[in-house]
Amino acid sequence: MSSHYKENNFSTESSSSPFAKSLNNKNETARPNIDHLIKRIIVEQRKEKMRNIISFGIIILSIILIFIFKS
Repeated sequence: MSSHYKENNFSTESSSSPFAKSLNNKNETARPNIDHLIKRIIVEQRKEKMRNIISFGIIILSIILIFIFKS
């Protein structure tokens, strides 16, 4: 009987245990890109702010036009 070890006998690449396989094959779940999500939130807030400004402007313009044509 030979007591010599094979080369790379203890590496996780050659091991067949489920734990070693789980280290090599990471569970690839789609992680959200935080920077992208923050950017999307900021863009949505800007759109909402512009909608509010445009609505307010239309209301003010309507009031001014009502007073002009009323008199």
